[in-house]
Amino acid sequence: MNSTTSVEAPGTFDATANSGQRPIRERRATARLDLALSVRTKGLILFCTLIVYSVLIAWFAFHQKGLLLRDFEAIQSALETEAMLKQVDASTFHAIAAISANIDSSDREAGMRRIQMHHQLFLSRQAILVHQFPKGSPNASHLIAAFEAANKNPSTVNLKLLTAELIEWEADLTRLIERVQENRKTLSERYRQRADSSAMTVFWLGAMGLGLLGAVIGLFFRRLAIDLRSLRNKALETVNGVRGQPILITRRDEVGHLTTAINSMAHTLDRHEKDLMLERQKYFHQEKMAAIGTLAAGITHEIGNPIAAISGIAQEMVERRAAGPSSCTSETCMGCQPELIYAQTLRLAAITREISDFASPRVVEPQLLDLNAQLRSTASLIRYDKRLQHITLRFELDSQLPAIHGVADQLTQVIMNLLINAVDALEGVQGRTPTITIATSADAHRAWMVIADNGCGMGSGVLNRVFEAFFTTKPAGKGTGLGLSLCYSIAKTHGATIEIDSTPGVGTRVHVYFPLNNSLHSEACAL
Repeated sequence: MNSTTSVEAPGTFDATANSGQRPIRERRATARLDLALSVRTKGLILFCTLIVYSVLIAWFAFHQKGLLLRDFEAIQSALETEAMLKQVDASTFHAIAAISANIDSSDREAGMRRIQMHHQLFLSRQAILVHQFPKGSPNASHLIAAFEAANKNPSTVNLKLLTAELIEWEADLTRLIERVQENRKTLSERYRQRADSSAMTVFWLGAMGLGLLGAVIGLFFRRLAIDLRSLRNKALETVNGVRGQPILITRRDEVGHLTTAINSMAHTLDRHEKDLMLERQKYFHQEKMAAIGTLAAGITHEIGNPIAAISGIAQEMVERRAAGPSSCTSETCMGCQPELIYAQTLRLAAITREISDFASPRVVEPQLLDLNAQLRSTASLIRYDKRLQHITLRFELDSQLPAIHGVADQLTQVIMNLLINAVDALEGVQGRTPTITIATSADAHRAWMVIADNGCGMGSGVLNRVFEAFFTTKPAGKGTGLGLSLCYSIAKTHGATIEIDSTPGVGTRVHVYFPLNNSLHSEACAL
């Protein structure tokens, strides 16, 4: 069964801020934020303000309602007074009419009874008028005296005097009715104006309150949206590895606390990444030292053979020279072969130079690299491993391969880990020649290397977990499970991807793709 896995740039992170290690300035800012108003408190304050404003509007409305009711009652009282005055005026008119009708009557006694009947009605209405208008009612003393004189002596003269008094009283009453009507009109106009003014005032107070509330809410949420957008951008920059300057804290609520937390997270992540870079460099050099120790036996064997040859040739030359000049003739010295000594010393120098280059510190800044040269140099060192004595190492390198951008030490670590994994996969292989193939190629957008073996291969269960830290199928003491995890981490910092194609019992092919648009990754590689 053939299984393939592809790992790209996305990753996860976990950072926990330690409040005890934060800068003093940040702790002071947090303390000030603790004393500030929260968003919930601001909402409660706004709600209470709205309630108080609504209560004030309601109080104003009820107050104006009371004034309108008072005006309405005054208008109603004026209407009642006007009706009562008209009744008094009507009784006066009826009394004048009764006197006019009976002044020349032959039956003077019957006429006086009718006049007295109207006189009694007039007196009752006049009493009500005096009660309603104790100061403003017309003076009726002369009219009452005229009624009494007519009752005592219903002569034509007395009746004419009574008629004249009634007419004068009616004129005064008419003027009083006109004043009452004017007062009623004034009250009605004031009632209308006050009703309109109250309605417009309540409307504008409500509209102003709603407008102010809408403006406050709009400004609040506008600023909140801007702050949350800044926090979102800062969080995305932090996840993508861009730290930049911390966000300026302008709020003293939960958003301010969140801003402080994100600034602290970015600061902590930056510090942790720097620590991780140092630990990675330490681990890488430890890996190199461990690899040098592993290769020591093979290197000793390789160096031992030329040393033995040099020693034998040198001993033979010493013995011939010790035998005397006669034994060191041109014929006898032909077997010394000093060119062999020179060739073997060159071989020793090459081996020691390779070891020295591998063990020496490298530049950690990203630079243009020859991927083919990196593969050759790393493979030339790995070949001293004793397990490679029975493994065929085959190169299929593209001579036109463009340069890639990266850190030499980190690429060396990736190549070495992949080669060591390939060597481990070839242990115990039978029925075929153990072979490791190293190939390179490129297209318009990327360059890639392939390290393939015909070893035991991997199943889908193992293949899905190969990049997990500390996951290994090797026995204890032989593997830590960090090799491919570090390869993935290094590939991610270079903007590269790793694809693994493996078939159990057939072999494994590892493709590492490097982008050729190097400007996008020059800063990220410097880890």
